[in-house]
Amino acid sequence: MPNKRIVITNTIICSVLLILGFLVQTININHTYVTVTAPISNGKRDNNQIGLMFIVDDPQLANNLPSILETLNRAQAHATFFFTGNAATNNLEILKQVADTQELGNYGFSNTALNIADKNLITEEIKLGDTLIRSLTNIKMKVFTPPALQVNKHVLAMAHNLGYTTILPTSREVVIDWENANSNIVLSYATYKIQAGDIIALKPTTATAKCFSQVAAAYSTNGFKITSLERLLQL
Repeated sequence: MPNKRIVITNTIICSVLLILGFLVQTININHTYVTVTAPISNGKRDNNQIGLMFIVDDPQLANNLPSILETLNRAQAHATFFFTGNAATNNLEILKQVADTQELGNYGFSNTALNIADKNLITEEIKLGDTLIRSLTNIKMKVFTPPALQVNKHVLAMAHNLGYTTILPTSREVVIDWENANSNIVLSYATYKIQAGDIIALKPTTATAKCFSQVAAAYSTNGFKITSLERLLQL
């Protein structure tokens, strides 16, 4: 029969090893999040660039993109467009027009609020968004922005692990109700107290399409050049 003292000692050692194993696992998990940088919300302040991002989270919004693309192309300017899976698959021709002259970013696949989703769903959404856009355009995207522009440490970690830089628009003093905003409100929102390096998020609503040439003209008048996020951030 084994010595009781030896049995007790082995039990204590096993318990300590189990606790240490749990702590190491916890530390490694936390380390994943500690090393992930915060989302980027502006570029350098000492240049004359404004980063524009268009959120196409409804297939109907894509109908307003041709005039926006025309304004951008005429100004030799670039922006970054984020399509949901539904918006992309229902607007293949417009998606390819965007891909030909502009930049595409990953918005996930189904417009799901990732900040309240579990880690598996976060990863699946980002991967599906990546796979879909790459299969349709043969473009490898570099920037990611979460649906509803809501983020947490899990979203940051998963996007980082999949090779993405997470972007959020610059925090500003103004908000907008995209469903009800007319072109005057959109113009005011897009140009209010802008600074070099700002990242401005717009939705390509009918109101946006109507005033976007004025938005672009206002930026130019103030000495700002519209650019895509990859170019703004030199990714």
